[in-house]
Amino acid sequence: MSKWFGFGHDAAFDDGVRAFERGEFEEAAGFFRSSAMGAADRSIRDRAKSYLAGSLGRLARRMFEARDFDSAHRLAAEATETRPGFADLWLLRSRIEKALGRWDEARQSVEQALSINPEYGAALVLRGVILMHAAEPQLGFLSVEEGVRIDHRLAGKEWVDGERAFREGDYAAAESAFAQIEPRGSDIHQLLSEGDALAKKGDWQAAAELFQAVSWIAPSYADVHIRFGQAQLELDNLDGAKKAFQTAIAANPDYAEAYALMGVASRRMGDEEAAMSAFRRTLEIDPQHPIASQEVLYRRKV
Repeated sequence: MSKWFGFGHDAAFDDGVRAFERGEFEEAAGFFRSSAMGAADRSIRDRAKSYLAGSLGRLARRMFEARDFDSAHRLAAEATETRPGFADLWLLRSRIEKALGRWDEARQSVEQALSINPEYGAALVLRGVILMHAAEPQLGFLSVEEGVRIDHRLAGKEWVDGERAFREGDYAAAESAFAQIEPRGSDIHQLLSEGDALAKKGDWQAAAELFQAVSWIAPSYADVHIRFGQAQLELDNLDGAKKAFQTAIAANPDYAEAYALMGVASRRMGDEEAAMSAFRRTLEIDPQHPIASQEVLYRRKV
């Protein structure tokens, strides 16, 4: 594919991607806002919104680490409003709200993260801390324990110290230890950026492996499955590509790009009826879609 995942179709989007890759997230957010509002292609507008949410999340994390919690919360709130289906952004928002002492809001945000991904280990840990703070130590401990069981990267010294304190009945010390457990290596947007770089270089196998790993972290994030499917197409794994696009559609039933690429995969598999059906569905969602508007013009003989 000559234009990897939207690159080359909209100048503002392209400038945003370049700024994002340089780590200039404030500049990137400006470009992505422009693209999200002005790009001619709906699929590019959707991708720009995803990148905008990622840029805002990165800025929020910087502010959080600098202990500017009010600015961090403003950015995280905009990020979750832009893309409410991103569990990692809800987790970040919850952590910021906890730091601000807004415990009820923190609990609502972490529950939102878990409604998106019930096996999000770091979110389970944070929910446990919030429950323990709310004088529910048993439920809180069970949530922390489940989170550490799911994500073994969280089982460090803080978990060991907290578990010991809990068993000894020192719930305050346990809560304090568990509160120090930090998410490990699950910055979804950074991983996607690394995968995009591999794809642009043509290293499709490595890109596919990375996108698949991200899909396990963020199973409801349709863009991840689209990227994985595109990499599978390049590797000529048509069954794998089609399954990835089906998963993307399950996550977002109105995602035009997923239907268009499913049509491409179906056509390459010789299933012309499925291909035409997918292209027609694409055009119902986005009448100007660049792939479907061309592919639907002709039907291959089977």
